[in-house]
Amino acid sequence: MRDQRRNAVRVFAVAGAVILSLLFTATSVQAQHRPLSQVLPELILREITLNSPPAPPGNPFGLPAGFTHLAHFSPLGANELDNPAVGVVQGFNGQMATQFSTFPLGSSSGGLTYEFDPSVGTLRRSSSSFGPLFSERALTIGRRKLSAGFNYQRTSYSTFEGQNLDDGSIKFYLPHQDCCTVGGRPFMQPNGTRLNPPFEGDLVETALSLKATTHTAAVFANYGVTNHWDVGLAIPFVRVNLDARVRARVLRLVTDARTAPPGLFTEEEIRTILNLHTLELDNPDATRTVQHSGHAAGLGDIVLRTKYHFLRRAGGGLAAGLDLRLPTGDENELLGAGGVQAKFLLIASSERGRLGQHVNISYTVAQGKVGGSFAGLASAPLPDEINYAGGVELVASKRLTVIGDILGRTLRGAGRLDLVSKKFEYNQPPVPGMPGPGCAGLAGFTCRTVSFDEFAPRSGDLRLMLGTGGVKFNLAGNLLVSASVLFPLTNAGLRSRITTMVGVDYVIK
Repeated sequence: MRDQRRNAVRVFAVAGAVILSLLFTATSVQAQHRPLSQVLPELILREITLNSPPAPPGNPFGLPAGFTHLAHFSPLGANELDNPAVGVVQGFNGQMATQFSTFPLGSSSGGLTYEFDPSVGTLRRSSSSFGPLFSERALTIGRRKLSAGFNYQRTSYSTFEGQNLDDGSIKFYLPHQDCCTVGGRPFMQPNGTRLNPPFEGDLVETALSLKATTHTAAVFANYGVTNHWDVGLAIPFVRVNLDARVRARVLRLVTDARTAPPGLFTEEEIRTILNLHTLELDNPDATRTVQHSGHAAGLGDIVLRTKYHFLRRAGGGLAAGLDLRLPTGDENELLGAGGVQAKFLLIASSERGRLGQHVNISYTVAQGKVGGSFAGLASAPLPDEINYAGGVELVASKRLTVIGDILGRTLRGAGRLDLVSKKFEYNQPPVPGMPGPGCAGLAGFTCRTVSFDEFAPRSGDLRLMLGTGGVKFNLAGNLLVSASVLFPLTNAGLRSRITTMVGVDYVIK
């Protein structure tokens, strides 16, 4: 018994050291970086800006000297929130925030369960299995039994809606905003309308490379109020690392005067046209990469849990449960979901010989807003969820249980982003012999279209599925250690690489 307690003290000392390290890191960085929920919107929608040389005399588009052109591909910089790119980035950012903060936590139910045996007048083990890792079984821990433990899981994300996150294959296209300003005010034509020249047909292509990793260390406890009723608690400490890079280039659909027929423009006019949209003066083909790396760490969303075993059968039966997830994590730092979630569970399990089975069906009611809003735009509501889980436990030996599970989640009304071919219109510069009319009836120009693949938001449910496999091992006495992996079974939404989890669980008699 003394050795068991000493092992437990060592385990929780290590857990405490990890948690203190996370908290110290969180304290040191909170004031030093932009909130993680703002990183992608700022990089894509604000920080791609142009050089803006003054227009010289003889400008072929008739722009006055002193006009500014700095932020005309930057929807946030130009305060153009109706730009279609804003909706795409908002949908992407919202899905990322939701899936970061609601990723499954390991079960807090004790691996050792007990029941009263009237034949001997004492408690005995009610199962030879140590139970599942990410789902629940109907068995309860036993009256006045307390289990406590710690687990750590690491998740690294690799794709979004089937597209690689880290190689620049996800692209956003920024159309030109209404031009132009002189002295900080819109430049108006004599008839009172904003200037709408053909060169607004250019686009900026932004290619995203994102590395995103979460580390979650959770302390949990589970107590048997009666032989049929358990209450539990899980306190997660989360660290999120983001490394985002956006590579921008100007797609010169209109302003590549170098391709115009000889003699149409003078050398000075060609230089002026090329410098209208440039990321680097006198280098029309230049690209620009903007980058932000940051991390946040601290308390996640605390989970309160209870389970009542109302129908007993050999090795299991039926139970009902409730998980209440509290908004204790900072949603602006992607540490929490930004609202309250109540998960109602129906749990069935059984055990025959060395094989145990378990099935969970649940519904999660959510109240609150998803983190990741920006520029005053309204956040999406935190979605309700339909959840299911099922799996088996194989008792390989008295000290080893092997577990396999499938976890499913349907985020109701969370929306999807589909990769579609989008058309963009532009006015071809006036070339002798080329017919009109131009886009929007612009005389003297020809209307052209070009297509690029880009995400487009749509309404609907987001369906996610994970597979898990792992083991629980009885190291000594009442001390269990566990290890598992989670792997995605669908391409929908934000998809992780293999998630690893290790943990310990100790039952105090």
